[in-house]
Amino acid sequence: MGEARRLVLNTGIIAVGGMATKLVQFFLLPLYTSVLSPAEYGTVDYLNVIALFCVPVVSLLMDEAIFRFLIDCETEEERRRVVTASCALLVLGCVLFVALATAYQLMVGSENVAWIVALVFAGTLLQMVSALLRGFGDTVAYAAANFMASAIMIVLNVVFIAVFNWGVVGMLSATVIAQGGVSLGFLLVRRVWRYIDYRLIDRTCVINLLRYSIPLIPNKVSWTIMNMSSRLVIMNLMGATPAGLFAVAYKFPNVMDQVYGFFYASWKESSARVLGSKEDEQRFFNYVYRTLRRLLMGIVLGMTAFMPLVFGLLIDSSYQEGIYFVPILLLATFFSNISGFYGGIFTAYKDTGVMGSTTIASAIVCLALNFVLIPLFGLYGASLATLVAMIVVNEYRRRKVAVYARLEEDQKEALLTALCALAVFGGFYAYVLSHALPALVLSIAVATAFFLVANRRLLMRFVRELAGRLGVGGARR
Repeated sequence: MGEARRLVLNTGIIAVGGMATKLVQFFLLPLYTSVLSPAEYGTVDYLNVIALFCVPVVSLLMDEAIFRFLIDCETEEERRRVVTASCALLVLGCVLFVALATAYQLMVGSENVAWIVALVFAGTLLQMVSALLRGFGDTVAYAAANFMASAIMIVLNVVFIAVFNWGVVGMLSATVIAQGGVSLGFLLVRRVWRYIDYRLIDRTCVINLLRYSIPLIPNKVSWTIMNMSSRLVIMNLMGATPAGLFAVAYKFPNVMDQVYGFFYASWKESSARVLGSKEDEQRFFNYVYRTLRRLLMGIVLGMTAFMPLVFGLLIDSSYQEGIYFVPILLLATFFSNISGFYGGIFTAYKDTGVMGSTTIASAIVCLALNFVLIPLFGLYGASLATLVAMIVVNEYRRRKVAVYARLEEDQKEALLTALCALAVFGGFYAYVLSHALPALVLSIAVATAFFLVANRRLLMRFVRELAGRLGVGGARR
């Protein structure tokens, strides 16, 4: 199977497993924002972000390492050796985390420590199970596990918040129960213990895993810092209500980011496999790069143009101010996703060190700008700090990736894209600030035209594939 086809197939499988639940969760925003106050929503987001910060440190990112090394395993004993070493390191990280959390609880007495520990354990376990399934080549089981975790969390959120009225406790409980329960269920069903034999712990294997994963920890932590620093500074300088507004505004870029995540999960595998195949990896990298860049920018402009029509339908009126920050955060997500594409190439060559260094630099920029811009410009400052940081990491990685891939840049296309973006963003702000209907119409027209023209080859290929499949099906009938 060609890697382009494998990439599309795996992305499709993963998307089918995750798309429905992500959309349902997104469309439940009216429930969440009507039942929870901005302050409560800000508190839930605050604890989830702290847990996300802790997960890569606690897990030592063994999920990333085990997935990459299982791809290269050729025998059952090699798989058992990798799984055993990874699990041993994961257990060590969890034990140390519990000890530190207990000490912090005794000194400070925060009521949120237990929730953070529970969220970290549940998230770590789900990531590890997902990596095992992907490493074993079972993309369908991987998609099913994440689908079930999301579906159960959605159901429990509705029950705990709307029926039992548990508020913050209900949302946190739903996350822990869903992620932890599904992870344990798949561990039992797949009988993962068969791959654990502590007699096979190999010092060389442990060192290789750590050599791969440790440089990724500052990378992951730095990404989390960039994603969380704005919210933490907002929470401490402006309070829980602005933090809740910013969290809701980020929900729309998160939809784009989660959809991109379906692709990225497959991209890490395909970028690694193409190196050992007979395909021309440079041609493959460039094809994916051009297609991805056009598609993502089309999504950014489309979501921005239609945002005034959908924001009020999905979000309670007490959160309406959040719409002003969505386009800036969408653009930041675009640069974040493209830098993730570069990261897939780095991991394919097992050069994880460059990923950490590039992201650390951007995290420092983001944190510094948050402290400078938020006191001056409020939530606009937080949004701009995020955008600048994402541009920095994108440009840094673009220059570094040239060692491995000669990616083609089309200056004329870049200029036309920038002009379309200015038109769409200008029309958006003209409408939301003054309700000028012609500005909204212009924004939607430009965004639609850009999406159709920039992605015409991708759309035509999709239509041909769909027509071919329907034609074959009709002939059989």
